[in-house]
Parts: sequence; structure tokens; C-alpha cells
Amino acid sequence: MTNKKMADPKASHETTTLKHDHTAKESHGTQFLDLRKSKSERLRVHVRSYRGRVFIDLRAWYVGEDGEYRPSGKGVTLQPDQVPEITRALFLAGQSFDPKEVG
Repeated sequence: MTNKKMADPKASHETTTLKHDHTAKESHGTQFLDLRKSKSERLRVHVRSYRGRVFIDLRAWYVGEDGEYRPSGKGVTLQPDQVPEITRALFLAGQSFDPKEVG
């Protein structure tokens, strides 16, 4: 899948998970998730470097006036050593309700 297709607001895919696909590298780092939240918003996970340090960025992206996706201020940037604890918390949160009751 090309970067252009992933950035296309009209792309038909719902979720894309990339595993060390270095072809997805862009100025925002290596992308590992591209999840459609709504018609104009996606949730993306990138691993990127900033000032020589590696971070994991979980951020909502929105469609700009030019039709391209842009990172929003809605998100969180994590240090890699924080990921296991957050992963456990998300797993527990996901197990804490009956999916039949959500809707």
C-alpha cells in the first residue's frame, strides 16, 4: 500500500496495520496503524525520532482543506518504555465490558 493511498480520505480500507514496513516512512516516522475513526478522521500510530530520541506517537489525523490528512493536537507521544504498561491497561479496559452491551 502506498503512502498516497493511506493519505487519501476516500481510501476504502478501514484499518491498516504495518509491521516494520519501511516503505511507509515519511516525515512522521514509520507508521504501524491507520484506523478509520470517521469519514474525516483517522487514528494513526507512528514510531518517530525527535532530537535523537525515539517516541511512539498515537494521534488523531484530520482531513485538511487540501484533502490530505494532517496530524491533530489530539493524541499522545509516549516513550517506548511506557508501551507495555499502556498495552496492559488497554487490554484490561477492553476486557472490562460485555461487547454485546456496547452499541
